[in-house]
Amino acid sequence: MSIEKDKIWVVTSDEMTTRGRSGLKQLKVEDLSVNVNLFLEQMGNVLEKTPEKMGKFHFEEFEVHAEVTAQGTIAVLGTGLQAGTTGGLRFVFRRSSTTVSDSK
Repeated sequence: MSIEKDKIWVVTSDEMTTRGRSGLKQLKVEDLSVNVNLFLEQMGNVLEKTPEKMGKFHFEEFEVHAEVTAQGTIAVLGTGLQAGTTGGLRFVFRRSSTTVSDSK
């Protein structure tokens, strides 16, 4: 396996492959970076529309698990994927504190 600074190795799994089968693929770091940033922008749009409160509960944290496809795109892990799927990317979004304490 050759090491190239502008590429990253990614273990992928495609819906088209046999169950449990995955592949090792090199992706350009720049392409992956563009796709991660697009995913974050899209998630930002989703999070902007979420309420701060749900009944008596405060919505403070949102956790998303995503996978890198063989094409290098970022996909949210949904219920249609295999239960044994592991790895991928984990994004945790927390609401910023609305109170600032400068009591010193």
